[in-house]
Amino acid sequence: MFRPEGARRAPWSGRAPSSDAREKIVDATVACVRQYGLERTSISSIAVAAGVSRPTVYAYFPSRDALVAAAMERAAEAVASRVVASARRRARTPAEFAVEALVVARREFRKEPAFYPISHARTDPWAVDQQLTEESLALTRTILSPIASYDARLEPHLDEITELLVRWLLSVLMYDTKRTSSEAKLRAYLHRVVAPVIDAYLA
Repeated sequence: MFRPEGARRAPWSGRAPSSDAREKIVDATVACVRQYGLERTSISSIAVAAGVSRPTVYAYFPSRDALVAAAMERAAEAVASRVVASARRRARTPAEFAVEALVVARREFRKEPAFYPISHARTDPWAVDQQLTEESLALTRTILSPIASYDARLEPHLDEITELLVRWLLSVLMYDTKRTSSEAKLRAYLHRVVAPVIDAYLA
């Protein structure tokens, strides 16, 4: 999990932390990022949205970066759940699952531009100094782990397949061409360039 440096120490309020209050604050952070964008989301706006005081927010999160990281993690988990469900419905083979996962992941992140996995290198686990982090790979591995249920021979290669597909995901999020300008074109493109790579692991 992301651990920001320079964390602020919260004053003790005399009350034991409540998981419900923490979840409420994270939910409010997600809502604020959606409404205002990451840069304009402040501890004060989060506190107002959550119906708590600033000291209460700091009782659960030592800094704004820690709170934003928790919100990014929450959003990413929700995306992962939707990606897996949608890809499973359409895919009959491991290659089809990989293609569908990429197509749906691009759709989901483009619906939620504030939570793009490439947009906030300082505060999210996806990019630090333009490097793939363990957190980004672990999340994507969660999305992709069902691929082995289509063929168990892929299990030993799951880490490498994960890294490969993270790179493809970042690429199709960042750049559009005539080959990827619609979901139908993107799906056809990925079937041509990604599916053969997945199939090669089974050769």
